[in-house]
This record gives sequence, structure tokens and C-alpha cells, in this order.
Amino acid sequence: MDPLGSDALASKQVHVTVASEAINWKNVVNEQLLTGLAENPRLKLTGFVTGLTPEQKSYARSLGIELVDTDERDELYDFSNSELLSYPPESLKIDIFLIHSYESGLGKQAQLVRKHRRNCKWVQVVHTISEELLPFLESPEEYKDEHKRKIGLCKKADLVIAVGPKVYEAYKRALSASRNDEKLIPFVPGIIEELSNIYQVHENSNFENFVVLLSGSSIHFKVKGFDIAAKAFSLLEKSYHLMVVLRSTETPEKEEKIKQSLLELGIDCRQLKVRKPESHLDWQGLLREVDLLIKPSRTEGFGMSGLRAISARLPVLVRDQCGLGTILSRLPTGNNRLVTSDDPDVWADKIREMRGMDPRDRHSQAEKLQEEYANQFKLKEQCDELVNAFVGLVQRREACQIKYPPFTYCYECTYNYQYHFLWSDTP
Repeated sequence: MDPLGSDALASKQVHVTVASEAINWKNVVNEQLLTGLAENPRLKLTGFVTGLTPEQKSYARSLGIELVDTDERDELYDFSNSELLSYPPESLKIDIFLIHSYESGLGKQAQLVRKHRRNCKWVQVVHTISEELLPFLESPEEYKDEHKRKIGLCKKADLVIAVGPKVYEAYKRALSASRNDEKLIPFVPGIIEELSNIYQVHENSNFENFVVLLSGSSIHFKVKGFDIAAKAFSLLEKSYHLMVVLRSTETPEKEEKIKQSLLELGIDCRQLKVRKPESHLDWQGLLREVDLLIKPSRTEGFGMSGLRAISARLPVLVRDQCGLGTILSRLPTGNNRLVTSDDPDVWADKIREMRGMDPRDRHSQAEKLQEEYANQFKLKEQCDELVNAFVGLVQRREACQIKYPPFTYCYECTYNYQYHFLWSDTP
């Protein structure tokens, strides 16, 4: 009997551990994967969060997810929270170890976890195309090997989830020479439910000022097109205001540096506001305050702030070089919200054009865009496909154990792969 067809294997619950530092636990993609995967009865989901807080544990319980921290914290002196992700609790059963690599230093921890938990499979989540960022970074030398590092991790992982079509295509091309592209799965974040029913106070009003939201960070000043936005606002009347939203982790010094850089590019100080939201609740307030969100990014893997705005039925203008721009180009209403230029004059004209619309028409089109997006990208359907892939990984592993005792580990037995060679120790 083929072990892959075994009823025992098919019905067995798969234990999935989602690993993250506490500071990045509420990342939107991570959160959507958690909520989507937690609803599937074929999985037992646990969050491994180094430095977790009581608030995070409480939120996870509301989703039916247990959060754990490492047992090694007291024994490993001077280890960072990201380094501690290499050491999940010994008592934690792990079939699938899922980890993101949205910033430098994350993802590699899965190598040690898989080495010590020989039956564990490694799922890597990729968000960015690091080599595209290099021309627009202040210190590119610090990140020149970042793309190579991420490709290397993807080659070693058992399964790779690519966030958005642009990231998927880039990694598909990079991994195809080694045939590792076969284990790549696309994932497009869905509408953010907590933001989907926000009432926009400006939808039936013509206020004196027109407020535009721009999100980014100090390290990605040019990547996110902060300079383009500042120059565009220097061409606009003073009734146009720019609200810059930064990560909550930005230091006061970096925040002040961003302000000064924007002012030096010509925007008037009376047009500029800076905020640092820490939660979905903060984002709800911000999205009620503004009339438009812009993403003049020169390049971007996806563009989660744009999805927040679309979820909240807030009008958007998105550069076509964003992953989100690729998606909007495929939607009837979204195609009208793309900007194909880095020229500040073009952005200034587009912003004026948006303000010139009847507020009710702006809101109606934003509502239509949210509907089109929601109909095209359904979180449950995508998570069900991921669950099928996870279960397939574990079934292949256990089939090898049944078919070829006493071997306990098959390094090549990955999603969409054939059995090539078996040995008793991890390579």
C-alpha cells in the first residue's frame, strides 16, 4: 500500500510553528497567515515569539493560538531576540517551522531548528527583492549581499512563500537554474478585516485642507519616494498637507532627520505632520483623518500601507513599480490608480486631480476597488492551498520513514520533489 495514501497519515494533524520576534509579530502578512491557517482543523498552530508580551499572548488566545518563548533565554547570555529564534522550547512538537525574512538576519535560524529537529520541515516567507533596493539606499554596501543571502536560504528551505506577484516572479527566476523554483508558492495578502468597515468622515465633505498619507522608514527614504513626495508638495498650494507615517521603532533622532530632509526638499513645515502608529487601532484613526494615500515608491516588494488604505476604502495613488501596483493593474478600478512616473510634477498633478473629484465619487471608486480586490484575492482559499502543501511535506516525510526504516530523515523529500537519496543523519 502506498503510504502517501494512508488514512492515518492523511488524517494526522500537522504541528506548525510560526517564528517571529515580538516586535514583528503583528506584521500584517504574519497576522493574515496566522488567522488563515489557525482556522484549518488539519493544523495545530503555535507561535514561537522571542520577547513576547502579555498583550500578545492575550490576542493570540482570542485566535485559539498558543504563544511560547524560548527555554534558553537565561542560559544564552547576550543573545538577541532574533538569535534566540534558533532555540524553540524542547517540549514543542514541530512538523513545520515557518519563519519570515523581511529584514536582515531573519530566516537563517530555521537551519539550526531543522538540524536539531530532524523530522521538522522549513518554510521560508520572502517579502522583498533586496537587489532592487540597493541603488536607492544611503548605505548600499551594508546590504549588497542581502539578496544572495535570501536566495541561499530559499534553496535550503523545504518550501518558500513569496508575498505578491512581483516577489514571486523575481524569486522564480532566481531559483529556476537550480530547480528550486518548484517549491515556491505565491501568497497575496487579503483585505484587512479590522480596517474594512471604517467610516471615512471626509467622504461627503469638502474640507479646507486635503491630507495625503505617505508611509515609510528612514532606511528606505528614497526607496519609498519620500523625496518625490516632498518635491511634489513644494509645487502644491499650502492647503495640501502631507502626513508621513513611520514605523513605531524609529528613534526620535531618525524621525527628526526625516523631517529635516523633507523640509530641505521644499515642503513647507505647515504642510508636514509625522506619526508613528503602533497598532491596527492607531491605523484606523489615521485612515479616518486623511483623504488619500500615495505610494511613489521607486521599487517595493508589495506595499502593505496601500493595502491598508484599500481595505479602509480610502483612495490611493500607487507607483506601478510596487508589487501592489502589479495587482492593481489587473483590476478594472485599480488600473486608474496607477502612476507610471517618478516626476514630482506628475505626482502633484495626480494629487490635484484626486482632490478635484467630488468626494462622493472618490469614495465610491475606493469602495469599488476594495470590492474588486476582495473578490480576486481570498485569504481562506490561499491558506487552504498552503495547508495542502504543508500536509504534503509531512506526508512525504512520514512515508519515507514507513517505506525505508530505519531512516528518519530525507533531505530531498520536499514539496514537488522526488525521493533522491536517504541517509540516517542530517546533512
